[in-house]
Amino acid sequence: MKNLYTNILTRSFFNENYIKNQKSLTQISNIVSADWATVKRYALSNKIKLRTLKEQAAISSLGGKWKHDNLLTKKFFNENYISLKKSIKELSLETGVERSVIRRYMIKLEIPRRTCHEQMHISHPPKEFKLTSKCMAFFDGLLLGDGSIPLRKGGKPRYYAQSCKYVEYLNYITSRAKKYDITFSPVLTRWRTDKRCRDKGFFESFLQSHSFETFEKIRERWYDSNGIKHIPKDLIFNKDSLLQLYLGDGNFYREIRLCTDGFLLEDVILIQSLLKKTLNIDSRLVKSENGYEIAIKKSDTKKFLDYIGKCPVECYKYKWHDNESKEKKLENNRRAREVYHLKRNNYGGFSNAS
Repeated sequence: MKNLYTNILTRSFFNENYIKNQKSLTQISNIVSADWATVKRYALSNKIKLRTLKEQAAISSLGGKWKHDNLLTKKFFNENYISLKKSIKELSLETGVERSVIRRYMIKLEIPRRTCHEQMHISHPPKEFKLTSKCMAFFDGLLLGDGSIPLRKGGKPRYYAQSCKYVEYLNYITSRAKKYDITFSPVLTRWRTDKRCRDKGFFESFLQSHSFETFEKIRERWYDSNGIKHIPKDLIFNKDSLLQLYLGDGNFYREIRLCTDGFLLEDVILIQSLLKKTLNIDSRLVKSENGYEIAIKKSDTKKFLDYIGKCPVECYKYKWHDNESKEKKLENNRRAREVYHLKRNNYGGFSNAS
């Protein structure tokens, strides 16, 4: 593809058509069925001196006359540009008239031109996907964790984005989303500095979907007008949403913790109540540096893990068992026994220990 026109757009070809016959770049692009920018690039690579717009206009419109009055009429533009919404580029290809000439006729006939953004929206309309209950549960779980639907300056929230140090997990999200006809750009990886890490940083991978208008609806449900993420009042937990929450923001060290400290307290309480309603699981709120986390009772750990099922990725399998080391457990048990015997020896029991 790189050298597709090498044998066509040669120096002798440009000398014959561009220099001798004085054809414009647009006319040449129509002859060889190549993009205008491609023709220009080959002309420059063959060291052809290009004419200015003024010089080309003097050739294309001799004496400054309007040569296409019978073709480029107001009726023509109303039918093709306004009604059929064809672009100026498409009109140029169909008529063989340069785009700059078509623009001049539009100004002359007072035809309002679309902006590049408006034309792009017409030529490449935003894609959508079907927001089924299963699809919604999947993204609910992701957004409970580290997932986001960002609103970029001057744009619309039509992308799902997430970062993680495990490429395998991001590839898992991509493969799951494909079932709902959602496609993603390739995963990008970069080094991120973090003094808390042993190596003073880590490799972070970043995932972003292609543009889908449906993500606007999801963002409306999850974000307020200030761009702050909140738990939707109609949120319902199921196996998949809880699985995605635990994969993204859960850990297991003596007890299961859900790192919900990125949400407001009222949202964390709502999550806690949904856990109770869905699984009849008792939990408590634990104050962290940034907010509140949810700690699930150790006696309910098995119930929680049995409900969400097996871990779908190798990189997070460690979350499915207690990560407290055997040495640490033995040390904690030893200290607990020492405290027990100390109290027993000092007070002879615990009823009047206070």
